[in-house]
Amino acid sequence: MAKAKAKEKDDEVEAEEKDDKKIKPGKSANPKDDDDDAEGAEGEAVEGEASTKKSKKKIMIFGVIALVLLLAGLGGAYYFGMFSKHEDHAAVEIGPDGKPIEKAIFYTLPEFLVNLNTGGKQTSFLKATIILEVAHQNEVPQIEANLPRLTDTLNTYLRELRPSDLAGSAGIQRLREELLLRANKTLAPVKINDILFKEIIVQ
Repeated sequence: MAKAKAKEKDDEVEAEEKDDKKIKPGKSANPKDDDDDAEGAEGEAVEGEASTKKSKKKIMIFGVIALVLLLAGLGGAYYFGMFSKHEDHAAVEIGPDGKPIEKAIFYTLPEFLVNLNTGGKQTSFLKATIILEVAHQNEVPQIEANLPRLTDTLNTYLRELRPSDLAGSAGIQRLREELLLRANKTLAPVKINDILFKEIIVQ
């Protein structure tokens, strides 16, 4: 009987020892495994931070590339004149016939003051300010280059006029036509479209 009790007691002690050796939840029976799990968790955290940094770098690189492409596109558009053409198109006026209206360019000649041909009678003179009308601005330098020749031609013609040649609007119109003819001949290939008088005085 005593032996049986001792045996039961030994069995209870062994059972308690087994319970103590049972693995607690969340922990490995092997301490090395626990260390490996901790190192793995730290490694995953490091890898997560590295991937976040890489993704930020990629976003920055793509942003820089997009900005460079945008600037290159704008530069190309400016180089090929897309913007300037648009501005020029906006500045052109369209007439009733649907065609662009070209604005005339006016060039004022130096003032003319000449004695008229009176046939030996009392002195009479002509004072005039003449304006040339041309179609394009690039024709103005050609006019200026030939200005001495043009001035001489017109002075010579004006000195041959008599006061009666300038009488009335008909006389002024004939003067306009003659000056236009001589200006075109002297300045060719520049085309003078019209002669305008800013001032004309006969005394």
